[in-house]
Order: sequence, then structure tokens, then C-alpha cells
Amino acid sequence: MRPGSAALLRRLLAGTGAAALLVGCAGQGDGVSGAAFPSAPASSAPSAPTDGAGTGAPPASPVVDPASVPVPVSVSVPALGLSEELVDLGVAPDGTAEVPADYDRVGWFTGGGRPGARGPTVLMGHVDSTAGPAVFYELGALEPGDVVEVTVADGSTARYAVSQTQQVAKGEFPTAAVFGATAADVLRLITCTGDFDSGARSYTDNLVVTAERLPR
Repeated sequence: MRPGSAALLRRLLAGTGAAALLVGCAGQGDGVSGAAFPSAPASSAPSAPTDGAGTGAPPASPVVDPASVPVPVSVSVPALGLSEELVDLGVAPDGTAEVPADYDRVGWFTGGGRPGARGPTVLMGHVDSTAGPAVFYELGALEPGDVVEVTVADGSTARYAVSQTQQVAKGEFPTAAVFGATAADVLRLITCTGDFDSGARSYTDNLVVTAERLPR
């Protein structure tokens, strides 16, 4: 792991600002690439978590330690006809965030939040491969209000409503805004989008869909 990468990740998830984070996912069948965690700026300092929408409004649910609630095990997106079990994703030996090795699987970033606790819960999947569309191929079709359901290990289901979709250049990925701690229970789904760079065998941008927890 690159020096400082794991420490930065822990600070980031606790609400600390950080430099840009490049989130990558392989495209069209080439090798899987992940997300490099650069060293935090010297001026970084802990910041107050927000509600996930960047408004600073009070969280919609109590602030709960993610370690105290069950882990997510599957995700369903009715609008896309998607229902998949989750694979665990961590930090790779080179200090990058893992992405699923299987293009048809959705992964949960275990270093982040969990449904029922402060977030964000981050799910990642590929957009395509040489074999055709991958699991998150239609992620960009989601609209505000579309429901995403995450089942957790105790059998209960957390329901979220899409609130925002962003396309960001990988070189300008908003690390703190996507991976940083939030007081509210929010969900983020990430894949690749934009132009395909044939030299790098990867897409130029990332698509980040944010969804907020619905009342029980």
C-alpha cells in the first residue's frame, strides 16, 4: 500500500478533507483498476459531517456507528430491473480502492458506511466489458425519486430515493464529497462514464448517483 493511503482513508471516512481521489473502473474487458488515495494536504483538519446533500441540514436519521449495525448483502434497483448480491471491496495492496473482479457483480466498500448508520454506504460496479454491458450499464438512467433497496444481514431492507446524479472527471474526483463521512444514512453508487480512452483502456469520467434514506 502506498505510504499514507490507509491512514488517509480512515481520516477521510471520519470526516477529514483530502485531495482529489481518482476512482477508476476498467472498461471493455481490460484489467481492473481502482481508486488511488493520495496523501492528505498538510492543512487538512476534521470537518463537521453534513447530511449527504451538502446542505448542512440536520440528518434524517440518528447518527449511528456503522460497526454497530449489520452489513449490506444485496442491492435491488427496480427501475433498472437489477437485483444483485454484494461482494466486499477493500483497499488493494497498491493503496487503491478495489472494484469487483467480476463485471456482473456489485461491490460494497467495507471501509465506509452501512445502511442504518451514518454514511455513506458506497457501492461500485462496472459499466461494460468486451462481452457487452456490465452490471451498472444503465445506472445513468436513474432519475430523482427512483428507489434503491439494500438488504442487510439481518434480513431487513433499507430503502433509498435517488436525489442526485453527477458526472465527474476522474482527475477531479471529489474525494471528500463522495467518500467522506456524513451524519445521515446515504447511499452512493459509482461506475464509469464519459469517453473511452483506448490508450488507458478506461473511461475518462465517473458517474456518482446519490440516494437518501426513506422513512420507515
